[in-house]
Amino acid sequence: MIFLTLCMLGLAQARAFLPLCPEEALLYSRVRSAQDALWSEMGKRGETDPENDTDKTGFIGLEWSEITTTMGSLESKRNACDPLWAVQCLRWFDQFGLKAGDRIVVLSSASFPGMLYSVLAAGETRGLRIDLTVSLGSSTWGANRPEAPWPVLEAVLRERGFLATRSLFYTLGGGGENGGGMYEGGAEALIRSALESGIELFRSASLWEIIERKTALIDRDETRLVVNVGGALSNMGRANDAITLRNGPLFPKDAAAAGDGLIALSLSRGIPVLHLLNLRSLADRSGIDFATRRPSFAGRSIAASLAGAALFVFVLATHKRWSWDDTYSKS
Repeated sequence: MIFLTLCMLGLAQARAFLPLCPEEALLYSRVRSAQDALWSEMGKRGETDPENDTDKTGFIGLEWSEITTTMGSLESKRNACDPLWAVQCLRWFDQFGLKAGDRIVVLSSASFPGMLYSVLAAGETRGLRIDLTVSLGSSTWGANRPEAPWPVLEAVLRERGFLATRSLFYTLGGGGENGGGMYEGGAEALIRSALESGIELFRSASLWEIIERKTALIDRDETRLVVNVGGALSNMGRANDAITLRNGPLFPKDAAAAGDGLIALSLSRGIPVLHLLNLRSLADRSGIDFATRRPSFAGRSIAASLAGAALFVFVLATHKRWSWDDTYSKS
């Protein structure tokens, strides 16, 4: 009976690999092609690392640099580059009821450039109007190469035809979201990169002014969704609630536990939020393998679960079961 129970539990946990529909397969291929193009261009500039960027995406940065703000997980940064995230974002957009022409606001740090590109690629596939602002400081292994921060990656993707969206403005990131805590020369490197990109770098000694500038994006026209990628201070806020905030789709009812940043502000105004930060748990919930790349989602196998239940019923029907009376009469 113990063996039978273990077999049934094993079957119940079995995964079924679910194929992508044609639109999703095309998006997956687009993201993979964009990564190939970025890898090729970064290789020409000497900004690639085959040992750590094992999937050759061009989105994996350095273990540390002068524009690094905090510690980050290499495994999470690799997982963020999985093209399945673009497909998952497309599915989330559909679940939110978004249609071509709808407007979303993407608030991102540069810590998960692979994930940020997947969000943008999915949004463009669905025909959404995207307002984008990026905090340029990055945690380890993100877009933290001094010669290839996010403005460079964004420009390469646009030049190669894999991105139409252009950031409206940047902030520096780091402490106060104004370069605090970066090593000497870090802020200067980001300022130089922003100037070369031709995109405004919004700077203020007041975090509140940065929040107000981003709030203006959310309040403009009719915002259907706010997407947060990474953990920029103005987006997350200072409250401890933001650290434990559930990842994935959030709705206005979640506002009380969302901290005191732009995520909470958006929810309090009735705007849903897609929060993308803790990828390990989110990948498991989404059917995306955290450690390896595969071209399809994994879901619970209903057939395997039914087979487990059938096996259990079959054994019970064909094997005699002892009773208390039988045991007692033999003792």
